[in-house]
Amino acid sequence: MEEVKQEIGESVKVVASFAPQKIAVHFFDWRGRTYKVESTNLFHIARDGEKKLYHLSISAGGNAYELVFDPTTLNWSLESICSL
Repeated sequence: MEEVKQEIGESVKVVASFAPQKIAVHFFDWRGRTYKVESTNLFHIARDGEKKLYHLSISAGGNAYELVFDPTTLNWSLESICSL
């Protein structure tokens, strides 16, 4: 089967915990539905000028989701979904 990536770019609500050098996402709400995170696949930090953005690739419900956290605004966004 071919992987299909869909760009989203929408705000989401996230339940996460923070520790030094680690962000763990437990659940996120998108379009009225709650998704339980099964695993974190990738994590990296990108810069937008002086601002750091935290990118997490997570698995939930058989799909991979890219979430981005902006610590200056404390906002989360769902950037994309990859489904098989």
